[in-house]
Amino acid sequence: MFEKGKAIVFERPGNAVVKNIRLAPVDDETVVVKTKYSAISCGTELTVYDALSYQTEVWYPTIPGYEEVGEVVHVGKKAPLTFSGEKLKVGDRVMANEVRFYPDYCASWGGQTQYAIKNSKTLGGRQDLCVKIPDNVSYKESVIAYLAAVAKKGIDKVGIKPGDNVLIIGAGAVGLSSIQLAKMEGAGKVISMDIHKTRLLRAKKFADHIIDSSKVDYIDQIKELTDGKMADVVIECSGDAESARQVYKYVRDGGWEVDDDGCRIHFQGYYIWAIPIDPYQRWFTKNMRISMSCQFKPGDKDAILKLISEKKFDAKSLFSDEYSIDDAPKAYKDLKKNRWDILKILLKW
Repeated sequence: MFEKGKAIVFERPGNAVVKNIRLAPVDDETVVVKTKYSAISCGTELTVYDALSYQTEVWYPTIPGYEEVGEVVHVGKKAPLTFSGEKLKVGDRVMANEVRFYPDYCASWGGQTQYAIKNSKTLGGRQDLCVKIPDNVSYKESVIAYLAAVAKKGIDKVGIKPGDNVLIIGAGAVGLSSIQLAKMEGAGKVISMDIHKTRLLRAKKFADHIIDSSKVDYIDQIKELTDGKMADVVIECSGDAESARQVYKYVRDGGWEVDDDGCRIHFQGYYIWAIPIDPYQRWFTKNMRISMSCQFKPGDKDAILKLISEKKFDAKSLFSDEYSIDDAPKAYKDLKKNRWDILKILLKW
């Protein structure tokens, strides 16, 4: 019944097609989710499209994607439970996300598929388990919950304290999610910084202040907004290595007193080029704590869906364009052409 289905395939770099493919076998340890919506990641997924991902992870042809939600259409007797320990049933609405195995293709996260075959033997860990979507959360909103969960892991790891001045670099989906979550943690001023005007206009809805870092006086603006101290916390979400190597300039001095543990920098982006800590002395004398995070913790997706359900997190403002699945090849080309004007593309299956 689920032997074949549509999927987006990158046959080679820069070439996306929609085609019917052979799916993984379905057995007693399988949950099958029929996709309703997926999304294109402007960062990670485009690195695969452009062949800029680490080649040990990806070979072509490959099935990309990890932002995928839909309806459960099959549950095996020994199928994996949800993270919260619930048994799934046919008709449940879930975040399915990554699909780790295809018989004939590389799965570069594999979520761009008509049927997500989730099997106990091929799960990547507890974070791969399906998560039930609350009744009052739409499929479109729940697609956004994936990258919001990525942002949550970073916010939790960097440890924002009440009153901290927080600078968030990059106003894409992860950056805008980080702004909302930082404010929930009691941050003092939350400042969004980017070089793209379209993204800064979106950030204006959530941040206390926005800064265009293409302006020559942008560092002076950070200083002015933080009463001369600079930021307590910088979260780098742009994924741009050149931006990341500058972050030491934006954090405050400190860390010399018993009750002052210094500033914190968190790298949240997917960087494809080296980030040199240079000049080292400038970083070293800040007494900073540097952290980074990948993906999310088990339970983070549930937590974000709960925030969306309670109207505490705005997911509707984090997508900008919608295409039908058959127009997916055009969607990738449009995203490449207008990457900084498009926040998030949703694909309707």
